[in-house]
Amino acid sequence: MSDGESTTPAPRKRPSFGLPGPTTPGPGADPQPGAPAHAPYGQAPQQGHGQASYGASFADGPQTGPLPPSALAASHTGGPSASGPGRSGRPGRRRGVLPLVIGLVLLLVIAPAATIVGIVWSLGSLVGDASEGPTPMEASSATLELSANEMVIVYVPAADAATAECTAEGSDPGAVTTVPSSTATTFGNGEEYVQVLGVASLQDTTATISCTGTDAPAHLGPYSLFGMMAPLVIGPIIGVVAGLAGLVLTIVGIVLLVRSRRA
Repeated sequence: MSDGESTTPAPRKRPSFGLPGPTTPGPGADPQPGAPAHAPYGQAPQQGHGQASYGASFADGPQTGPLPPSALAASHTGGPSASGPGRSGRPGRRRGVLPLVIGLVLLLVIAPAATIVGIVWSLGSLVGDASEGPTPMEASSATLELSANEMVIVYVPAADAATAECTAEGSDPGAVTTVPSSTATTFGNGEEYVQVLGVASLQDTTATISCTGTDAPAHLGPYSLFGMMAPLVIGPIIGVVAGLAGLVLTIVGIVLLVRSRRA
């Protein structure tokens, strides 16, 4: 050891556990001469640029430091409330509602209505005549001019149904065809009859209808076969087609609704 060196030992560093760190001056600020390196006990250190005090929460004020990754992700995506819950599923539900409603209307409304309208249209003229009662046949016979594809329905009183017999002939052999029947009918005037014969013309002819075993036979018609049969056939066909289409649309609508709810 030389004479120029001091024999006094170097002072020990004071422990800094639990003490605030040194303050950092902001950019461009000159440190004050003589300022202590540490803040006195019981006083929080001054916040520097880009730093936050230990234990500070976001509720104490605006955050001056860097944002956490979760906040950055929320700012780029527009936040969790940018699209409300379930908003992505609504277009799918609307896409399924329309075919479901149309299918139910076709299945439950259009199909039955088409069938009923066809039957009523087919029997419209027959119902109108039946409300007034059949036309009596004088001397138990009648001669009628029939065009091709026309029909006449022959009735006898219900009291004579067991003994009455009716026949029909055309001016030419094979010009008319007959269909036996035994359907009881009560007309609008309260009279009870039994339908015993249907007479249809295959060509223009003069049909002679004769009945035995009764004194008061009667007839309805003539009626056009096409005018009666066309609505009776077309109505149910439209009803079946509408029902099938409605069933398919109903199934499609239900499937779309189920898929949109699962999405």
